Amino acid sequence: MNKFKQIILLVSLSLITTSVSSEDVLLETYMTEKEFNEFKERVGRAVAEHPEFRSSQANLRAVYAQLEGSKAALRPQIKVLLDSNNAISRKYQNEATNLVERSQADHKTNVRFSINQLLYDFGASKYEVSMNESLTKASRAELSNKVLELLYLSIKSYIDVASYINFVNVVEDSYLRHTTIKERIQQRVDSGLAAGRELSRAEAREAEAFAKLTSVRQNLGVSISNFRMYFPEGDLPNKLPYYPYELTTNIITSQKIMFSRNPLILQANEQLLASKFKTKNVNASTLPRLDLELKKQHYNVTQESDEFDFYSGVNFSYDLYTGGRNEALKEQAQAEESMSLNDREALIQNLTSQLRESVKNLNLLPDRLNAYKGAYLANKKSQYFAQEEFRSSSAVLLDLLQTERDFLDASESLIETLRASEIQKYSYLQLIGELGDTFQIILD
Repeated sequence: MNKFKQIILLVSLSLITTSVSSEDVLLETYMTEKEFNEFKERVGRAVAEHPEFRSSQANLRAVYAQLEGSKAALRPQIKVLLDSNNAISRKYQNEATNLVERSQADHKTNVRFSINQLLYDFGASKYEVSMNESLTKASRAELSNKVLELLYLSIKSYIDVASYINFVNVVEDSYLRHTTIKERIQQRVDSGLAAGRELSRAEAREAEAFAKLTSVRQNLGVSISNFRMYFPEGDLPNKLPYYPYELTTNIITSQKIMFSRNPLILQANEQLLASKFKTKNVNASTLPRLDLELKKQHYNVTQESDEFDFYSGVNFSYDLYTGGRNEALKEQAQAEESMSLNDREALIQNLTSQLRESVKNLNLLPDRLNAYKGAYLANKKSQYFAQEEFRSSSAVLLDLLQTERDFLDASESLIETLRASEIQKYSYLQLIGELGDTFQIILD
């Protein structure tokens, strides 16, 4: 007879396990393929409309304009000067020494045209153009980094809200179960089947469950506030955006991808290159400069005079002494180049360390998820049996309350693991620079 009861118990346990694993809500929190595509479009729109993205775009346009301005120094410079004078008051003595002054007209208008073209400056102007080209590429990489940053933060806020909404539902159910347990104990106490201390213990656990619910709702409110920074309108999410593509979890391969695609590294490379061109520009600027100049001046054009001067020549300029300014500029440029080099090395060292940790965590994700799913299912079964035994009045109250607490802790751990797992994937994609490949930024 005892053996028959054990067989019945094992069959019941198997049925319960199948039901739990196939119908449990926490294990079905991921988006469908259609929902994931809608999520990608929503995230892309959110990033494109975010003020920080538009600010970075404006900064890139400003840098492009600066580049075009530096290129102008290599092209001819054409100027026109209109010089118009009217005599207000004149007084001269009638002497031969001031004949020229006394013969000048009371009104005269002169027009001067000049064309200047750089002939040679030891590459100073070209180095400045190259410096600005590198700064433009650095600014473009900065914009790419801003896109990846906004993508990651918006996705993280999405995952946080979905996770907290699911956890609020779990804690609400737990609170309702604690309330039901307390009511059952109240009935037992009223009928003399239980001691008063059991009721007080049930009331204490109910209060703890309500406090937990209040705390979780508060956390949900904070996550919603952060979510609205990126998604001002639209429904709140309740499903996790499971990343559907295979990830490269080999550290060497990941590092190669990061070095070639991470916008922070690309930006640092271009900034270092710009600092090198600046050093060359400063050194060349202290050397002589040759310019071709064509100049023509028409006199008294308002009187239809045909008098004019027309000159052409080559100008040679060289700073013999600048009071130490050139030496200071050279020292500054060299120091800035050294700073850019060290900043890049520090960035690479930091990102490489983050990548190692990220790859390690990615490789641990499957085992972590399986462990917490197993713990969750085991505690759910334990909770089910405790409830059934309590209904038959054969369970100890403390055991029932403990299984409720264990189940709530297991649910929280599972939700947090699911949340952290998806965030880890998107964090890794941001780190290697491939996060933008999945999401299309929709521009107006």
